[in-house]
Amino acid sequence: MDAVILLNKPAGITSFDAVRKCRRIFHEKKAGHTGTLDPEATGLMIILLGRYTKLLPYCAAQYKRYNATFIMGLATDTEDIWGTLTEKRKPREYTQEELNASALKMTGDLMQVPPMYSAIKKDGRKLYEYARKGIEVEREARPIHVSELSVSPLGSDVYAMDAVVSSGTYIRTLITDYAASLGEIAVMNSLIRTGIDHLTLDQAVTFDELEDGRGLVKAADVIDSRYERVALQQEKKVRNGMAVSLEGYGDHILFTDGEEPCAVYEKQDDGLYHCVRGLW
Repeated sequence: MDAVILLNKPAGITSFDAVRKCRRIFHEKKAGHTGTLDPEATGLMIILLGRYTKLLPYCAAQYKRYNATFIMGLATDTEDIWGTLTEKRKPREYTQEELNASALKMTGDLMQVPPMYSAIKKDGRKLYEYARKGIEVEREARPIHVSELSVSPLGSDVYAMDAVVSSGTYIRTLITDYAASLGEIAVMNSLIRTGIDHLTLDQAVTFDELEDGRGLVKAADVIDSRYERVALQQEKKVRNGMAVSLEGYGDHILFTDGEEPCAVYEKQDDGLYHCVRGLW
């Protein structure tokens, strides 16, 4: 079955498990998702089934919004509460002004060293495979962008963090780095992904709702907003993946037939729009 799902992933399962359950519900072998969530994290996932898996590279993914909580004064090997405790010390109390000042310093373009417990590959192996064997490997810092960041106290050394970040940002590590900016240690103890670009958690459904036949969305609705929707024209050329001439559009377009995505096109140096991917 061809389908697009905005799933509210529950805690306690991997992103792969979430995709596998959607495959079972819809009896579809071909499936994919646009970004993982840690097993204990909850929130919004975009899952594509059937021929809509062709949309994966063109789905909303630039910025993601998260709500997290963290405990100041603890450190673990995984940077979250579910890891092995490596350090504990009593933090001092912070005013909201101090929290705001540190959040402001960590807003904008940053470099982030990915955590050892991550799926990033090093020499053909995932980092968590090294970590599980107690091997620490050197990781290169990667550029990230933090559009919005706020931190507020919840009491008993527990804090809330709301963040809008570029795709590929590790919130666990953002929390660790934020605490370090205060001279503290911290571990994440909850994480909810509440948005992906223009999509929000309010639009997502649970597995029970999917089982009841609810929750499918239009394929064009999950396309990256950089791709301007254009009603299908020059159909014969588009169906054959040929370049087309258009006026009045941006560099990235999505041809649609009604609400059905047909093809992704991009403008090139010759002034023509060239087919990047047919979606029929």
